[in-house]
Amino acid sequence: MNLKEGTRRLALLLGVAGAIACGFASYLVLQPALDLRARHNKFEQLANSDVVRQERKNQGGWVSVDPKTGEQIKWDQEVNKGCIKTIHWTAENEVEGIDTVDGQYLYKARVPTSSEYLLGALIPVFGFLIPWGLVRAIAWVGAGFVTNTK
Repeated sequence: MNLKEGTRRLALLLGVAGAIACGFASYLVLQPALDLRARHNKFEQLANSDVVRQERKNQGGWVSVDPKTGEQIKWDQEVNKGCIKTIHWTAENEVEGIDTVDGQYLYKARVPTSSEYLLGALIPVFGFLIPWGLVRAIAWVGAGFVTNTK
């Protein structure tokens, strides 16, 4: 085996090991984004459900007012229909949160950005390229010191 072939194999081995290690790091980045997406979707599904639409229609613009200041305030509405136990309304009559019958509290979560998903996908790629490139660069520099004199 020669230096060129050994270097190539070492670079591939370390690159694959780096990609595998960074695959776990990628999981740590992607898992919160996927959980956030699921939380957002579940809240939106319940906030736009027939039960909430019906309660919004039934309240007909009714708001809760603070007796001391006269300002509109947040308020809670017991529903106990479907899987919704309580709807938490904002002062502007928007759904702020929902208590479900199984004890979960769902709130409006932000949607993960595409850069969060892109970062999670690129981490294993960098995990491969960085060790692979370093080994190749060190071998290239080292090969410059080895001369074939005849």
